[in-house]
Amino acid sequence: MAATSSKSRFAPRLLAWLLVILTLAMILLYPTLQDYLLAASLLTRIAQPNAKSWIANYSVHAVETREETFDFEGRQIPARVYVPLGAGAAPGIVAVHGMHELGINEPRLVNFARSLAASGFAVMTPQVQSIADYRVAPQSADLIGTAAQAFAHELDVPRVGVLAISFSGGLALLAATDPHYSGSIAWVASIGGYYDLAHVLQFFATGEALRPDGTAEHLAPHEYGPLIVVCDHPEDFFPAQDADKAREAIKLVLADQGSKSEAIMSQMTPAGQEVMQRIYHKQFEGFRQAILAEINKNGEQLAAASPAGRLAFIHAPVLLLHGADDSVIPPTELLWIKDHVPQQYLVDALISPAITHVEVGHTSLRDQLALVHWLSLLLQQARNSPTSQAANLPAGAWLYSGAASH
Repeated sequence: MAATSSKSRFAPRLLAWLLVILTLAMILLYPTLQDYLLAASLLTRIAQPNAKSWIANYSVHAVETREETFDFEGRQIPARVYVPLGAGAAPGIVAVHGMHELGINEPRLVNFARSLAASGFAVMTPQVQSIADYRVAPQSADLIGTAAQAFAHELDVPRVGVLAISFSGGLALLAATDPHYSGSIAWVASIGGYYDLAHVLQFFATGEALRPDGTAEHLAPHEYGPLIVVCDHPEDFFPAQDADKAREAIKLVLADQGSKSEAIMSQMTPAGQEVMQRIYHKQFEGFRQAILAEINKNGEQLAAASPAGRLAFIHAPVLLLHGADDSVIPPTELLWIKDHVPQQYLVDALISPAITHVEVGHTSLRDQLALVHWLSLLLQQARNSPTSQAANLPAGAWLYSGAASH
């Protein structure tokens, strides 16, 4: 009888302890689960802008946009700001476009920025005109750093995050190494970015992507790559009198406006037209030696626009993402960045078959989950960025908030 009584008292006590443990586990894990759900929702909306599933609409805010400018070296730089409605004090993110003539109006960037804002972040997209003109210039890193300063000032916070795509990824990392701008940068995320532009040009010419261990990965470069080099320095590939028209014609090729490009080509010399015909027919083998020569001829400019040799000066969390089959900027560039960012600031580095150069593709569930994990880490960094009214967040908007820990 005593044994039975003891067991009957033990069962409720065990159940009570299990409930306590379960409650504590839910409290501890709930923020992480929230991050994963928010990341999955964000990824779904990026990949499928018109998705209507419950995950796509999980914790989504209405978004308001406004056009504005900020001063950079005496010039007014256009920018667009995406604001989540009803999200309280939203942490700030500067999202920088890749190489595309539409710049901040490129539809994929617009959807990306709007999706980030719908997840509860204030997002600025600055127009980096040199990148929109298919040129990588060191001054663009200064523009990105200035955009971070301007947006932090606008939000009345010390720092904002910077998320940059493609060639802007290397420039954003470069900006974060500059003490003039680093105080305004809470974290940096590079998607498909580069470490050393000389590596990238060598890849365009040879199809060999160098790894830090001295080995090489062999990929067929996308035609986009050599065209960028020729477009940037047409005087090295065309007769001098054709250089300006060649740049204009190649920019139209990059914008998929072939007929307009041919109209300009018809105004060039016969020698210039011959080079353009090789471009139209994607015969880039003959450009190999000329592209390699660009590395030596413009070595100082390439180095000045590269984060190579400067990453030791980064003092902000860094997240890296690269497509496994990226044929524009090879994924080996991520390995170089990963090796040179101070390890205490490297949050995550993922080479994923789930994305191409900058677009989400279709792949295995495992790869999709790895991408969701990477995005959840980005959201954690973004959420932990400073906000000017952190105490005024509405209940349920964010589970926890606070000043940045770095």
